[in-house]
Amino acid sequence: MIIDTVVVVLLTVLVAGLLRSHADILRALHSLGAGLGDPAGDGSSSGPVRPGPVPIQLGPPLPGERSSTTAPDVDGVSPTGDGVAVAVTGRPGLTLLAFLSSGCSSCAGFWAALADPAGHGLPGDVRTVAVTKGPEVEIRAEVARRAAPGLTVVMSTAAWGDYEVPGSPFFVLVDGAAGRRVGEGVANSFDQVAELVRRARLETDEGGAVPAGGGGGGGESGGSRSRAFSTGLDGAEREARNDRELAAAGILPGDPSLYPGSLEDVFPRPGPAEGTGKDR
Repeated sequence: MIIDTVVVVLLTVLVAGLLRSHADILRALHSLGAGLGDPAGDGSSSGPVRPGPVPIQLGPPLPGERSSTTAPDVDGVSPTGDGVAVAVTGRPGLTLLAFLSSGCSSCAGFWAALADPAGHGLPGDVRTVAVTKGPEVEIRAEVARRAAPGLTVVMSTAAWGDYEVPGSPFFVLVDGAAGRRVGEGVANSFDQVAELVRRARLETDEGGAVPAGGGGGGGESGGSRSRAFSTGLDGAEREARNDRELAAAGILPGDPSLYPGSLEDVFPRPGPAEGTGKDR
């Protein structure tokens, strides 16, 4: 009898501990944002973060919360130790920033291609700038050995942070006159980089402004995917603008239309009056 009582007490303590642990986990997940914006909730949340429009991309999608249109100037030192500054905006033409490393094997082909970018399909009027991390990370002599004569090289760790570079090789195409990025991404070959420039120019020639996302489709400012993007808003400002436009259209946080469960929710089947002539 005593043994049974002890077992029951131990089991009770164990179950209580498991329930408390489960509650702690749920609180931790909630603090990280899990479950926010669920239509089953009270609608007080602004909903899950949606990736906003970005310039024409190479490689896998980049995080939507990154500042995808700003184009800061690049300041640092040259491989010889001299100070160097490259203004990428406030000037006509395109600038291709190639974020490379002297140590990554996948960067070797790009260093070689930058010796003759026009010979690899890059338009001759596109200015190319190689950007490595600073001397505290890279060895200046190694960078100098990789760089072709006449190639502008800036060693700047700050520039990698300004452009939120996820890794190398990474490329950013800047329209100096518009003062914004018009393409970015990770490339496996220089042919892909040349294609990035070609697509950006095509979009610019057709619509006068490069739309986000890299595809076709109409819209304001030559095909921009959203009014907020076409007006130059980015990041939190663009998200807030989009939220206001949805609210004005009667779509509030938690609206079922934001959470389709099947293709039929997006493309409803036509009813008898909307079907073929046989139904009418």
